[in-house]
Amino acid sequence: MKKKNTIENVVNFVQSESKVKEFRHDLPISHELKEVLLTKVFGECAKGIVSEYFDQCQETLGEFIDDHHPSEEKRSSLEHNLFWWRILYEVSQGMEMTFVESYIAKNYTDLKDKPLIISWLMEWEKAVTKFYYVGHTFNDQVLILVDTLTGEPVDVIIYDRFATPPKQGEIVMGTLLPIGDSLYFPIIDFYHFDYEAREPIAKHIKHYYDKHLKVSTLQEAFIHVLSAVLQIEHIIATEQEALASTQTPSEL
Repeated sequence: MKKKNTIENVVNFVQSESKVKEFRHDLPISHELKEVLLTKVFGECAKGIVSEYFDQCQETLGEFIDDHHPSEEKRSSLEHNLFWWRILYEVSQGMEMTFVESYIAKNYTDLKDKPLIISWLMEWEKAVTKFYYVGHTFNDQVLILVDTLTGEPVDVIIYDRFATPPKQGEIVMGTLLPIGDSLYFPIIDFYHFDYEAREPIAKHIKHYYDKHLKVSTLQEAFIHVLSAVLQIEHIIATEQEALASTQTPSEL
């Protein structure tokens, strides 16, 4: 009897469109709702945001990227992760109509009777682009990240099958969205810092946050910290290239 009650309690706590109106990070969502959120709502909303705002941000983002000299193969990843930081920063500064409000308004007929989906969408605007340490990888899609600022672990699932597989011990940067049951997923693939630079980057992230959070918001401090750790990554990459160029074939 106890087992039956336990099962019933778990079922009752599952979030579904017909049961609850307010999305909760800690409770699981029904399989049907997850399918709707990930296959339809997420794709439509993310695509609409990129279509409407990316071109407006590209020049400014390009100037920042040029100043920090990422490798060519990592430039696109840095640009798109920076784009989401910029969008969320604009939200924090008080956009006249946020991207979520715009999406809800455009799709009001479909969403007016689906308050849980609206509530989930509103969670997007609370997201913050951060740096994470890859604490453990169960496989290429399921991992535990550690927030480098707070030290808190985060359970993450990667739905993008084309994403770069995470490497345990590396530092990544990205923006996580909730999907229920205390699970999160990156809005796009992470920016993966060079593995060889992980230790000096990890040592400096909290130092620079402590410095900039005295006078800046979390969103503003992030871009200063990113600038510093990108410089560290570039310096180490340059040193390694110089070392490799002086080695003889036998040393290599």
